[in-house]
Amino acid sequence: MRYKEHGIVIEPNEIEFPHVIQNNAYRQTIHVKNVGNKSKRIQIFRPAIKDFQLIVNNPDQPVPPGLEVTGVVEYVAKSNQEQRDIIVVDIDGQEIQIPLFAFPARPEISVDELIDFGVHVADNKTVYKTIFVRNTGSTAAPYKIEYKGEHPIGFSPHSAVIQPNSSITVEVSLLTSMVTEINDTATLDACHKTHEIKLIGKIMNRRLCLLHPKTSEELQKLNFGSCYYGCDLTALAILYNDSPESVAYSALIDDSKPTDLDQEETSYVEYTMNPLNSIITVFPNQGILNPFEKRPLFFRFSPRTYPPKQAFATTLDLPPRRDIAAFMYFELLGASPGLSNIEHSKTKLEIAVAGTALPVILSLEPQALQYQLTYIGQKSEQFIHIYNQSDHKSIDFRFPSIANFAIQPASGKLKPREKLKILVTFIPHQIGNINKTLVCEVLGAVVNPNAPVYTQSKPIHQTQCLLTGDAAVITEIPAEKFNMGLKPIISNEVGINVNTTQDSLKRFYPRAAVLNSANDTIHNKRASTTYLNNFKKHKVSFPNDRARSIGPFNREDSFITPFTKEERYNYIDPDYAYTDEERKQIEMHENMYNQLFDEQRYQRSEVKRTKEYKKYDNETDLGIKPGNGLDSPHITLQDVEKNVNKAIIPSYPNWKYRLPTTSELAEQEQTLLHKPLKEGLNSVPTTQREKNDCAILLSPSQLFKIVVGPPELNFGEVCVNAPVTKFLSVLNNLDQYILVQIDVDSAALKMTSPLCQVIPGKSHVQFPITFEPTQIGLYQRSLSYIINNFYRHYVKIIADVRVPTVQLSTEKLLIRSLSHLLAEDSFRKVVHLYNPLNAPAEFRWIPIIGPKGTAFSIRPATGVIEPYQTIDSEVVWYGSTQAPLENFFTLHVYSTNDSRKVPANSSSITPNNETTLTLQCIAQVGKAKFKIPEKRVNFGLIPINMTSKKSFTIVNEGTNHLFYQITDPNPCSGVVINPANGLVSAGSQTSITIEVTPIELIKFDIKFGLKVLGQKEQEIRMTGEVIEPDLNIPEDEFNFGGVPILMKATKQFHIENKVGEKEIIFFY
Repeated sequence: MRYKEHGIVIEPNEIEFPHVIQNNAYRQTIHVKNVGNKSKRIQIFRPAIKDFQLIVNNPDQPVPPGLEVTGVVEYVAKSNQEQRDIIVVDIDGQEIQIPLFAFPARPEISVDELIDFGVHVADNKTVYKTIFVRNTGSTAAPYKIEYKGEHPIGFSPHSAVIQPNSSITVEVSLLTSMVTEINDTATLDACHKTHEIKLIGKIMNRRLCLLHPKTSEELQKLNFGSCYYGCDLTALAILYNDSPESVAYSALIDDSKPTDLDQEETSYVEYTMNPLNSIITVFPNQGILNPFEKRPLFFRFSPRTYPPKQAFATTLDLPPRRDIAAFMYFELLGASPGLSNIEHSKTKLEIAVAGTALPVILSLEPQALQYQLTYIGQKSEQFIHIYNQSDHKSIDFRFPSIANFAIQPASGKLKPREKLKILVTFIPHQIGNINKTLVCEVLGAVVNPNAPVYTQSKPIHQTQCLLTGDAAVITEIPAEKFNMGLKPIISNEVGINVNTTQDSLKRFYPRAAVLNSANDTIHNKRASTTYLNNFKKHKVSFPNDRARSIGPFNREDSFITPFTKEERYNYIDPDYAYTDEERKQIEMHENMYNQLFDEQRYQRSEVKRTKEYKKYDNETDLGIKPGNGLDSPHITLQDVEKNVNKAIIPSYPNWKYRLPTTSELAEQEQTLLHKPLKEGLNSVPTTQREKNDCAILLSPSQLFKIVVGPPELNFGEVCVNAPVTKFLSVLNNLDQYILVQIDVDSAALKMTSPLCQVIPGKSHVQFPITFEPTQIGLYQRSLSYIINNFYRHYVKIIADVRVPTVQLSTEKLLIRSLSHLLAEDSFRKVVHLYNPLNAPAEFRWIPIIGPKGTAFSIRPATGVIEPYQTIDSEVVWYGSTQAPLENFFTLHVYSTNDSRKVPANSSSITPNNETTLTLQCIAQVGKAKFKIPEKRVNFGLIPINMTSKKSFTIVNEGTNHLFYQITDPNPCSGVVINPANGLVSAGSQTSITIEVTPIELIKFDIKFGLKVLGQKEQEIRMTGEVIEPDLNIPEDEFNFGGVPILMKATKQFHIENKVGEKEIIFFY
């Protein structure tokens, strides 16, 4: 830096030692240059802090222009604290301060402060976000992220070490398992600082609403009202997706609850109704709704009654009134608890649907009308009455037109309990006896099958009235006259019966001109049966017919005589017969139609043959050799009846749009569950049928029949780095193959296999889901599955990952004496160690030694507990008056496979994760009842320098063991009490010996204490007198005389005790 007023340049203008490490030395050079036009005196002075050292050679003479003074600043980091000081540069008596800074090496941690998860639906999906934890410092630093909120949010890795000038990507996961609004905070602790991470988001419910089409109010029930049997009622409602994501739904109807259909009275047993899913339906009954989309739904109510197949029509009553109510569910697709538990699903929309079915009660009086003889051109009138006997609904009626009759009014409407007079007029247009049936049709709204949204009026009920009348004409044809004898059968105008055929002659004419010629064969000139049969359709020429009187229209007509059967000449009248040109046109016209019929007949037969060829005679090779060990199937009567029943298609209304019922789905599910599991399935489609079926885009109703569950796999408490397996069931209720894939995006689920299976129709399959966690804490993620590479949904995975641990049967063990054991071994008790996790746990007991030591032992002290097993450890207390009655043991538990499972570069968990538990052991000794018969031990006269022994007895009269201790086992010199402490079993006694070895002549009276555990100290006295022994040996010498070699000789001598007390003296 240039200082113009001083005419110098100082480089650098401040000296900084960044990122220094303790006990290291650092240097920097400072240059002070004279850039002025004259010499200057330059001096550099060292800083005040001793950690900064200045190495400089200040010149004694002024520095000429262009020259400089150089110094070295050395800093020795003796601590990890920040240091500040200055260097003073003197320029001709004017001071310039140069700052000195020393900053210790430290990390600088920063993190993203906001995580926005967005808006999602509660479908068990895991939403991932990433944040960066950065270290811009010069040393590595550990961090730890903690989240103590109630939302299922996880951080991975939640702790690690960040190297200098680097960053770590942290994955933040949110499980969308419940409806909530997230506005929470997580903390990151690093370098003794706490950074806050803001968490925001919203989880909405996957919810469908049914809205009123006009008011948009939410509907809970839908009432159709009432209608007659045979009618269709349609109601409109709006289905609304109140969620930010697309949903797929499928409708079904609940038939598990009793309705009026199940509560039939006995008088109406003969009438049956169509099934519930035919009476009530909705369409579209499946589909996919985009976020916040509205879709119109059309509900339909179609009650029908069916009379019995075998009954007397005259004895049947009218069908009864039926009040029908049911619940309709709109179930969202996804992981399901099962079709049997659909009522408990939380993702369904429940709508109550109700309607009333009424019978048509219409009477027609009278039920028969008889008209008198009426000539053509005239008319005859009569009245009938129709009566609506219903109390609730009106009736629309009509009378279809009938030939020769006119009805007025032909249609109309009858209010409840209304009666109407109908005029029926007989207007004949033909002669003879006319019998007709007058039908009164009741009209109702019936859905148009070609447009199911719209209805049309169709007859739903009818009542009949029989109409009978005679009609005649004024001009009558003369009646045929039959004469007796040999005259002709008909005496009429000549040629009036020219169309009588030979085959139409009756065989039983009693008298006629033909003389029963139909049976006469005498006059036949040709007896050939073939020849006679050819003339059966020939026309008869009567005897009074003349040649010109027989004039047929067709010149090919032939006439024969009634007796000889010979063909007779007939006259072709050109005024009546067809010409040759007309005959050709007629023939061409007939040939054209015949040709058309032949071509259509041929085309139909060709289509049929082609279809049969493609079905049976195609080129597909099935690999079956004819007759290669194949037997003909044995068909039973049950198989035939089953096939016949399958071929019967019900003709119920709405059968095309029928909804699945809960009972049907539950029955299908139970059938599949009782089937054996399918194993060894292909992971990819191999056959052509599998490829075709697995490429089909399934509809929501088909997806609804595929049950994947349970929706939540709860592994419970699991051990870290230990695999555990649960099963995900897939029930395929379809009649086709499906491809189910498991998509795993978590490292803890990487051991899951197989991930893909081709599942045949009507089968039950299970996917083993293997969970092997590497992080400790609550694990909440989702597992997605895909059906036919299109439909994806999620299964919730929950686990509580813990370090290896065991459960103690008690944390405070009270040890009492066991009466069936010896006193020395009676104070013992067992503590149970249970391993609740899925991995073997190794344990080790370590005692906590107190100031009095320990009197407890535990065995086994080490061992391995298998998963979900129990090991017993026995604690023994070795009792005495000085033994502590209480002690603690520390139980160290760790996994046997930590060092094998945990990778070396893992920063989320350390090997040998340990859990410590504390066991408190307390020995409970009962109060003893004892006595000491001799509380004063009298030694009497005892010799000096010799050991005398006496004993006293402790008698335990109680049921508890007794622990005693002599407070001073050496009350004075030469006195020893043994044993100084011990145990007296219940109901027994023990002796304590007192040994006295006096070294001086004294009288003694010594007291010592006897302390019994749990009671007051007892005082014991010992008395006696020490005397000097007076012994005499009468023999002065022992003369053995001569003793041969290798032989021995003995002599007796006597010892006399002159004191008068009995003593035992040993000589060595």
